[in-house]
Amino acid sequence: MTARDTPAVTHEARLYAHFLDDGEGGTDRGLTLAERIRRRVPNVGLIARNQRLFVLRAVRTVAEQHGIRQFLDIGSGPDHAPNIHEVAQAIDPVCRVVYVDRDEAAMASLSARWEGDDRVGCLTADVRDPESILRSPVVRRTLDFDQPIALLLASVFLFVEDEDDPAGIIERLVEELPRGSCVVFSQGTYDYDGDRRTVELLTSLYAEGGMAVTPRDKATIAGFLEGAGLEILPPGIVSTNRWRPEADARVMPDALPGEEADSCIHAVLARKP
Repeated sequence: MTARDTPAVTHEARLYAHFLDDGEGGTDRGLTLAERIRRRVPNVGLIARNQRLFVLRAVRTVAEQHGIRQFLDIGSGPDHAPNIHEVAQAIDPVCRVVYVDRDEAAMASLSARWEGDDRVGCLTADVRDPESILRSPVVRRTLDFDQPIALLLASVFLFVEDEDDPAGIIERLVEELPRGSCVVFSQGTYDYDGDRRTVELLTSLYAEGGMAVTPRDKATIAGFLEGAGLEILPPGIVSTNRWRPEADARVMPDALPGEEADSCIHAVLARKP
């Protein structure tokens, strides 16, 4: 039985929550696997935090510099503090967000927490089925597809294998977006891992939990985005901790970007012209 065929008793988003020290629960096996990964890959928490900080910086960027007030966060995972809508609404309270994840428990928890706020929607769906997302009443009720939308694809395609046609999925999602929309994208990679040991170890450990991961290089990611008709914005495709770190420096003056090896994840912001 392959990792792809094994029941995913440990969900990737819950591991990510553990690494962020969010204190999310999960199965005993999930906790055991998370601790085993921490022991074998000591900087995994830093990798996760660099990923999260990139996403938050990107949300602020598209809201402040591109004037976008709508966000579709696919692969959002469990509750994280601050949440995407909290960051966006701190810039403009009218901002609207739909969280999408295939983890039913995570989506049920988020939905219950933000029930009654029509600016926040929650949907249980898998990125591999883009039509179920694009045609969802929750998505269509919360977001206006006549106005620009920021599509967040933060590390979700790490868990989409080549045979599932990630390029085609991205193209379909972008096709539905109006002009002026942005895509926030990140993807695990070997490019910053000199001897490949860290990423190969993470790949094997995730497989133990029934999760197949597919790291990709910069050229492949550029092909995904440009093939979907997107314009890659400065600073291009870089490690998460090198993507506009000056935004964090405004909040933490002594903050440094850190080593690319403490990222292992490509980050990019692209725009639909």
